Amino acid sequence: MDTQSLFKKVSLFSVLAIGVLSTLLLVPVTDSFIEHSKLYTLLFGALVVLFLFIVKTFKERAVRVSVSPVSGALLLFALATVAATFFTSDYPVEGLLGLGGLFLSTSVIALLGGSIMPKDVASKFLCTLTGTSVALTVLSILQMLGFGPAQLINRTMGFELPSSLNFNLAGSPFIALQVVGLTLVAVLAHVVSTKKLSKFYAVTLPVLVIGTGLFAWSLLPGKETTLVLPSFSASWSVMLDTIRAPKSALIGAGVSAYRNAYQIFKPIWINGTQNWAVSFTQATMMPLTIVTTMGIIGLLTWIFVVVKFFRYHKTTSASSKALGVFIGASFLLNLLLPFNTVVLTLQAIAIACLIANESHRLPLLQMQTLRFKMLNKPETLNLNKKPMNIPLYIGTGISLVVILAMGYLVTRSAQAFAVMFQSSQAMANNDVVKAYELQQKAVQLNPYYDVFRRRYSATSALIAIALSNKAEITEAEKQQVSALLQQSVSEARAATTLDAAESQNWSNLAQIYNNLIGVSEDAVNWTVQSYVSAIETNPTDPLLRLDLAAVFVGQKAYQQALSIYDQAVNLKADLAISHYRRGEMLELVETPDAYREARLSYQRALALLPANSEDYVAVTTKIEDLEKFMEENDISLEPETEESAQTGSQAGEEATELSAPSITEQNLNNSDTVTPDAEPVEVDNLSDEQVTTPEQTTP
Repeated sequence: MDTQSLFKKVSLFSVLAIGVLSTLLLVPVTDSFIEHSKLYTLLFGALVVLFLFIVKTFKERAVRVSVSPVSGALLLFALATVAATFFTSDYPVEGLLGLGGLFLSTSVIALLGGSIMPKDVASKFLCTLTGTSVALTVLSILQMLGFGPAQLINRTMGFELPSSLNFNLAGSPFIALQVVGLTLVAVLAHVVSTKKLSKFYAVTLPVLVIGTGLFAWSLLPGKETTLVLPSFSASWSVMLDTIRAPKSALIGAGVSAYRNAYQIFKPIWINGTQNWAVSFTQATMMPLTIVTTMGIIGLLTWIFVVVKFFRYHKTTSASSKALGVFIGASFLLNLLLPFNTVVLTLQAIAIACLIANESHRLPLLQMQTLRFKMLNKPETLNLNKKPMNIPLYIGTGISLVVILAMGYLVTRSAQAFAVMFQSSQAMANNDVVKAYELQQKAVQLNPYYDVFRRRYSATSALIAIALSNKAEITEAEKQQVSALLQQSVSEARAATTLDAAESQNWSNLAQIYNNLIGVSEDAVNWTVQSYVSAIETNPTDPLLRLDLAAVFVGQKAYQQALSIYDQAVNLKADLAISHYRRGEMLELVETPDAYREARLSYQRALALLPANSEDYVAVTTKIEDLEKFMEENDISLEPETEESAQTGSQAGEEATELSAPSITEQNLNNSDTVTPDAEPVEVDNLSDEQVTTPEQTTP
């Protein structure tokens, strides 16, 4: 076996391995290990393809790329991804670790993979894909019987993964259905085009049919794994609102910004559905996601890829028909459903295999020195080889350095997620100090990821409060508490800088400032301003308004609190907690009309609670106690006149006014909030009642 043949076989094995690993591999070392396993397999796989292409270039002493009709469209789509990644954010790291990295990696594999693999790879791809889908089906069946991968991970890692179809190596039953279904369609196309059924496909075809039926059954309504997708109407509305600005119309809100766009532009009627609290990271179908995140340019280039492929598919050879059917079917899924990393990876590999399989019929782009030419007969490549010149040596060296640098950065990113996972385990074991140290390390490994900064700030505040609550606190510990609180504020503000459109970052900052109320004289205004920013970036979330109203209640600003509670009720009238909190606040006003209005709020909350719940009993007791109090103080349950004075006005006479943005006028969407630099604070003691520790989760 000559060197060239060995190289092509290694390349083929490497490319096919990317598809197998992206489907079946799970490395449970991060908080979101399913998503990260798929993504980092793709990122490292793209770097491997780049490296193999450079090795091929060095060996052949020329850059040679097989050019298909799809290649130009793929290149334009990659450039649109670059624009949406780097021109929409000052910190594109999150985009490169999400949709941007996904699209760029699949483009690299599709564009260069076909040039490093041997001819006649269609059958090998289909066999590998079939074997992967069969393994996915068999492992899922074993999972249902109690002997699957979830049980293995639970025993070895101490996890508590569900021993049902709810856990799947592909990521979810929905993704598994797409993989197995696409494989089934491709195999049937192969059998029809070749007019014969080999022993391999005679055995595996029934398994594919069973797998397709099993995963489809698991998604039926009422099942544990029932599919939950954003509505088309909501996705369409979010897309239209996002592209109103000229810049976002062209290049979108940013490749990692769909969740932010959804929170900002989510229509208010969503609050009347069961998914009102879900912040979706994709639209109901891929084109709407692309327009929202990459703009019209991104959508046009993607459509260009699809159109070019279907035109090219008509002219491919018979041996490539099954490949073409797989790619075409995957594009149709993208058109109708949200995308996922596994299917996009397999799609890119299939395109690379199609180009390799058709390479003898495709022109070849060749570059030697700085000259380009098209070779219409690739079989003459071995003739007239010229020594590689200095520019190509330099270019090869630079390319290797770039690949090494990219590999280093991707490795650091993966390591940061692994370290953050260790911090989550330490926190679960109540080892807060260890969790703090690990989060600090994660931030050092990847300082441009806002989630790491947010969690680090919350842990810093938690330790500071624990120290301050000691019975006897030393002067050194007071200084340590002050430093930790300052660090908590600094990290929380850094998160808002990295992603100012993420509502959770502002909410976390508000909770950090809220811990300083009573310690710093400006903490109240900082807290209010931060909650205003959180509401601006998620204006239909009633829970944020409840948190803001609680700040006003704490300062006895009852009129402003009542206005915010009313906004929360208007946003979601069937949320019991809004009515209950409104009732609690009204009791504090201590006027007859306020007591009567509080009773009505409690009754509204009670009507929304299940009759057999503990909350129902608690609210019932609250109403009975209030009615007893009103009876003892000769306060009638009903207004004594037809028109009583407005409760809010009476409450406002006794309210303590705050210097705050005009949120009660609901001008949040147009207000410019400036969070002042945090000043060093001196801390004597913080009570537990002041502390609201943000939930520590990862996206």
